[in-house]
Amino acid sequence: MTLSRRHLLAAPAAALLPAGAKAQGAYPDRPVTMIVPFAPGGSPDIAARIVVPKMTELLGQSVVVENRAGAGSIIGTRAVVQARPDGYTALMGSISFMMAPLTQDPRPFDPAASLRVASLVATVPYVLVVRADAPAKTLAEFHRWVANAPANSLNYGSSGSGTPLHMGGAMYDLFMGTRMTHVAYRGSSPALQDLLGGQVQAVFADLPAAAGHIRAGTLRLLAVLVPERLAAYPEVPSMRESDPRLADYDIYTWAMLCVPKATPDGPVGRLHDAAVGAARDPATAARLRELGFDIIATTPEAGDAILAREQAKWDRLIKRAGIKVDL
Repeated sequence: MTLSRRHLLAAPAAALLPAGAKAQGAYPDRPVTMIVPFAPGGSPDIAARIVVPKMTELLGQSVVVENRAGAGSIIGTRAVVQARPDGYTALMGSISFMMAPLTQDPRPFDPAASLRVASLVATVPYVLVVRADAPAKTLAEFHRWVANAPANSLNYGSSGSGTPLHMGGAMYDLFMGTRMTHVAYRGSSPALQDLLGGQVQAVFADLPAAAGHIRAGTLRLLAVLVPERLAAYPEVPSMRESDPRLADYDIYTWAMLCVPKATPDGPVGRLHDAAVGAARDPATAARLRELGFDIIATTPEAGDAILAREQAKWDRLIKRAGIKVDL
């Protein structure tokens, strides 16, 4: 089920942790590095750069965004997993940081066991886009286009192997009995650039990365990958409603702020308060919503539970699809 404001109610920041946890030390007394495990331009990078100015103000120390792309988010995520658990290295990740390790054997790390959530800041719907001049003008025409094309003759781009956008195409092929060729990129933005250049015929993308191209009319939005239509695009169908074979199709992402598992309550509480305070700031919230983010702002405890639950769900789906990725 897609997480939304209907499903999660954020607790007040003051109720987050025991009072004693907030009195520990003078954290932060130096800049905080926020690692984004993708190239600039995708949802986690956009979310990070929107909330960081207000987080810097609330923490009283600079928060510096650092992009470490590669291996479907594993390079950047592993850097956080292996960092000193002192609150000075954090991850702003999409759902990919949880999903990509599940596609490998052996797994490089267990996300839920290796990371502690400061807050699930927001969720983001995924979409299917094609070039404005593509043969498929509607989702129904896209279904026919893929079904009638020779196997592997159509390429789709994603933000990287093992990411949920890779799963978007893999699940489509699994449910529809089709076969497209996956082309992995280091984020949604470079995938969309190659779609515009004609190197791929479709991209399963996060909405914030694609929104500008959709507004400019250079890309056509064919479908949303979550079960319900989006208020901002009420005319665009969901995958699920378009064909009975896609009844279980539901793919979305998040902007989730995490730290190494052993990070103490004090820094986790400060990071939570700063992230939630930034997301709820009227100007910041308006910008996030304009780009398609649904602000959630969970407590750390709720975020940990969501991460563990989603990891179990996607582990089952990945095994069902037989997806293994050599990164």
